Amino acid sequence: MRFSILPSALPILFLAAATRLAAVGLEAGVARNTITPEVTANKVYMAGFGNNRVATGVHDDLWARCLALSTGRDKLVLCGVDLIGLFYDDALKVRAQVKAERPDVTLIVASSHDHEGPDTMGLWGPAPLQSGIDPAYMDKLDDRIAATALQALQALKPARLVLGRDDHPLLALLQDDSRPPYVKDPHLFVMKFTAAEGGAPIATLVNWSDHPETLDSKNTLITADYPHWLREYVEQQGGGTALFFNGPIGGLLSTLGDQVALLDPETGEVAKDATWRKAELFGDTVGELAIRAVDVNAAGRVDAPVDSIVIRQKVIFAPIENDGFRVGGALGVFRGRKGLWTNGKPDPTAEQRDMPQFGGKVPYATGHDLQTEVDYIQFRGGGKLLAEIATVPGEIYPELVNGGITRYPGADYPDAPFEPTVRAGMHSPYPMIFGLANDELGYIIPKCEWDAKPPWLQNRKERWYGEVNSAGPEVAGAVTRSLRELMEGP
Repeated sequence: MRFSILPSALPILFLAAATRLAAVGLEAGVARNTITPEVTANKVYMAGFGNNRVATGVHDDLWARCLALSTGRDKLVLCGVDLIGLFYDDALKVRAQVKAERPDVTLIVASSHDHEGPDTMGLWGPAPLQSGIDPAYMDKLDDRIAATALQALQALKPARLVLGRDDHPLLALLQDDSRPPYVKDPHLFVMKFTAAEGGAPIATLVNWSDHPETLDSKNTLITADYPHWLREYVEQQGGGTALFFNGPIGGLLSTLGDQVALLDPETGEVAKDATWRKAELFGDTVGELAIRAVDVNAAGRVDAPVDSIVIRQKVIFAPIENDGFRVGGALGVFRGRKGLWTNGKPDPTAEQRDMPQFGGKVPYATGHDLQTEVDYIQFRGGGKLLAEIATVPGEIYPELVNGGITRYPGADYPDAPFEPTVRAGMHSPYPMIFGLANDELGYIIPKCEWDAKPPWLQNRKERWYGEVNSAGPEVAGAVTRSLRELMEGP
């Protein structure tokens, strides 16, 4: 694993209507460390597409980037990592290391869902149901993230905050949605932190939604994908250390496909799919919009103090129905990182079942639930709600966030009630969603759209993609109801 550190202060970006926060009492600090696996000394299975894709080199480094924020009594660290996903067990391990030195800190770790990095979940090993996890790398990884969080806390300094958002029509055109209802999440949110004295940039946090899979399955070079170029652009434009947090990417909001077209100014032609040039243009484009969101000429900028950070957290238990996940867990695919629970207690029990789809008799984990977590954070100042963050432990479908859940013929639960819409419970101009935060439960699908058996939605001849990589139809309700409860709390 390569290692480097870059502590600094941090800025936050946002577009159309930007809000400057003269952060009286606010402190911000940032740090970053590389988490790139050593591909020459070890076999590194790459995550996100098929099995047995082995890394042959490194194009650009993967990073853990942590932003520490404090208003005195309220201390929060937000860590973004260039990974396909981390299970809750790893998030808890990282937290324990941080809290051993700083028990007053709340830590959130969110993965970008990078499809061009190492397998940190076990699903993409040499063959199906053979783990691709390297336990030694995972131990170093958890240690590195914890160290980065502590370094960010050590770098705290008085800071000012600028909030911005952009709803430019281009953002929706950069998202390919492959499953009805065709609901996207094009909203770009930015938080920029600068030093209270002198205004030097500390960090810029960008929150937007799209799968980092631009290089496709044929690529065998480690890369952070488009977030690499996004962050480089922001940093080159004076944004301090840049951090990227992905949003609601369920329904396979993707950078791939001809629907996502970017004109290459050097050739005058559309950049070819699955190329480094397309990834670069993609990152630069989103980075440019992020910078525009907090430009000094952005409309609606006001000064206001950030005097408190309200943090609400809830551990939840989501029922699991995915047979593949149960068999994988019993076979050790997750390396013990995603055990099941029953009645609020760990349940390691398994039984032998005859399952032809897995080749005959296989061990089958019989626990009822997955343990996970949701979080809701408010940034407040001058008695006003300034911005919000809701964390989601997986890839939530945008219709669960923005509205648009739809009933279709062929659904398995056509009469299931609609889950509560997440952003309907958020009331600031900057309602940010951090996907794959503290966990990765796969796709989080509205129950009334669930379609694991024929007939398929809209009488399609083939099944839609989604359910095979989802824990089950009850997860959406467990996550969204819990988030709304936190939002409506005291």
